[in-house]
Amino acid sequence: MITFMSIFAFLATFQFGISTRIDPLPSEMQPNNYTGLYTVAAGDVILTLSMHQDANNMITGKLESNNGNQFALEGMVSEGVAAGACSGSEGYLYFEAYLDGEDLTFSLIEPDEFNMPVYETAQYFVFRRGTRHSPQSTQQSPEPASTNRTSSGDQVAASPRTTSPAKPLSGSEVVRDELNGFSFVKPEGWVHQYADGQILLGSHTIPGLISVFPHRARNSQEMQELMKQGFQEEGVSLLLQSSLQQRSGGMITGTYGGTVQAEQARGHGIGLLSPHGGGVFVMAVSTPQKLGQPIMDAAEYIVQNTSFQKQEVGDRDLVSHFAGEWAWTNGYRTEWMTFYPDGTYSDQAEAGYSGNFTDGAGNVSGNWGVANENSNTGRWVVRGNRESGVITVVHPDGRRVNYEYSVYVERGKKFYREYLMNGYHYNKQKDF
Repeated sequence: MITFMSIFAFLATFQFGISTRIDPLPSEMQPNNYTGLYTVAAGDVILTLSMHQDANNMITGKLESNNGNQFALEGMVSEGVAAGACSGSEGYLYFEAYLDGEDLTFSLIEPDEFNMPVYETAQYFVFRRGTRHSPQSTQQSPEPASTNRTSSGDQVAASPRTTSPAKPLSGSEVVRDELNGFSFVKPEGWVHQYADGQILLGSHTIPGLISVFPHRARNSQEMQELMKQGFQEEGVSLLLQSSLQQRSGGMITGTYGGTVQAEQARGHGIGLLSPHGGGVFVMAVSTPQKLGQPIMDAAEYIVQNTSFQKQEVGDRDLVSHFAGEWAWTNGYRTEWMTFYPDGTYSDQAEAGYSGNFTDGAGNVSGNWGVANENSNTGRWVVRGNRESGVITVVHPDGRRVNYEYSVYVERGKKFYREYLMNGYHYNKQKDF
């Protein structure tokens, strides 16, 4: 299984999660009340939406069309998003709504056989408060309007071609993963944090989070197999719930479902291949009710604005010479550095100190001991020759450490399995 994310530190840092734990907006940025009458024209069909939001943020209302169909709305507003059920005499659809000034983005989502929303079926409309004909309908062509049916056969008018009417995303800040050789432009309004091998992004206005993390698939087939396995970690279990869709640009997408921290969750996953091998996964995840188009658009924006850099290792012969496990010790502390031929790196250190307690007469009355260990991972690049040069280690957070090396010389003889690295005498323990 693919390790997905260590989500807990991110939640604590940003007070942001897939549930309702989101920082309140300043009062001047609080969303408007949804109470009002809204209309939109889709072809020859006119939809009228009436909504009422009470003091407890509960939503009631009605959706009706000029062809006689009527549906009752019932739901609630949470974190600025209205969500609930749109029900007729024999069936229902889920709905989500986002208010932006006088424009209301409204989506209808079909349930599956387990009464879970199927977001791939979502149809989007932009209603205008108090008007009869909106020039901003999401219809993209003059084709006649089609209809969507609920599970019971009731009909709701919809354009046959619809896309999210949200404003185009933009961004300027570039987020880099030096260790894995990729970078992307972050959508405006999102914050990010490096955590356990992935980059986590959150928004204070859009519920959910996005994780960006690398994979080592060599081709599209291997990437598909990885995506089919799902994403598993302590507290996180997301399994593939749809067929994988191959898209242009080497992208593959799929829908995931499961739990995060024992809470029902749904995810929109995207796999992207690097021309240099490997690539990234981008996963937008939220509760089933709140995995809407805004967070999926943000994930798509990240993918569309991702670039890859060829990972530099160094001269092939020099890399082959240094690839292996190196260690030094002073009797109390031992450190190992492992340089892999593919440019990856790991290190480990162990320390143990001990002694005796003595009383006033100098007699041993007890003993003490302290032990600790730590480890790191990263990538490495070597520059120079076999006699001397610099090995640079890049850690996941982008931190770089330079190790100046020189071959160990004793009585005029050079020992090419022994080097002084930043003054420490390392011996090669293992070849690759």
